[in-house]
Amino acid sequence: MNIAGYNFDGPYDPDKGFTKDFAAVYSIVDDKPKVVDVGQTNNINDRFPNHERKPCWLRNKDGEIHLYIYKEESEKNRLRIESEIRGVYNPPCGER
Repeated sequence: MNIAGYNFDGPYDPDKGFTKDFAAVYSIVDDKPKVVDVGQTNNINDRFPNHERKPCWLRNKDGEIHLYIYKEESEKNRLRIESEIRGVYNPPCGER
């Protein structure tokens, strides 16, 4: 899925983890499709499946929620990409 010009992999189930650890920017997208949240992590399995903002996702979704990921090792790049996506989509969950 193209999100703000970045090709994200997915959809994945946000209620499941991954077999390998990796750094990524992640986006929660509903069926509309609407970007409900975006974030970044050094270890995807530290965030999923037990993400603390899940209640916000459930309150703000239309249909089901899906996880999309963009693998990126550099924290500086992850933070920049997250900020760009927040600026474009203004998701209802997470820091603004």
